[in-house]
Amino acid sequence: MRKSIIAIIASLFLFTSASAQTDKAVADQLVYDMLTTMNVTENWHPGMVIRQSQLKETAEKGVYMVRGESFQVNSMRSDFYVKKEKGEWVPINDSRYPVETMVNLLQNRITDNQHQLKLRHHQYGGKIPTIVLPMQNLFDLFARHMDLYCSVTYIDENEIRATLVFHQRRLNYIHMLTLTANTNELTDATSTFSAEFYTNIPQGNVNDIFKEKNNKKQ
Repeated sequence: MRKSIIAIIASLFLFTSASAQTDKAVADQLVYDMLTTMNVTENWHPGMVIRQSQLKETAEKGVYMVRGESFQVNSMRSDFYVKKEKGEWVPINDSRYPVETMVNLLQNRITDNQHQLKLRHHQYGGKIPTIVLPMQNLFDLFARHMDLYCSVTYIDENEIRATLVFHQRRLNYIHMLTLTANTNELTDATSTFSAEFYTNIPQGNVNDIFKEKNNKKQ
């Protein structure tokens, strides 16, 4: 169901109030309803304002990191990657640079993001419904009102894994997405990524979540 941008923004403000004033079950249900009923067409992306002091050379010729900030742990950052084309800085979206491309996807820097997500939404009470939606919908719903931090946690020639945190600074809670993709499909517009989505988490619980995930891998 399509909704106007005004309706989407109104729902986002409703969501932040619900998260602060009601229990997690209600807040999680509101996120689920937004994900399943809002076919967002805004295609919102942050502006590309880059200061020279933010740029850091990488090991790849012509590829620069735009330094951001860290969140909770040093590896969870708001950095993204650019190169210069015809005198303009453009985000890296290139199969030769899978880590940089994944980071830019998760930082909502790729303006023609056509990927799909097969997303398992972890809700209060152990409910984990599966939702299939355009990846850009997630950013259109949440990125304008939340800070984004991400980290690539694993990569080989076949698979890449990453974690994305949406942080609501004013109310001090997060949503966290863990994503798995085929390394060779990051620039394939028809690809679908697998994702786990954890919503309405108090900020102080982030380290506990990472510890739990690491223990499961051991």
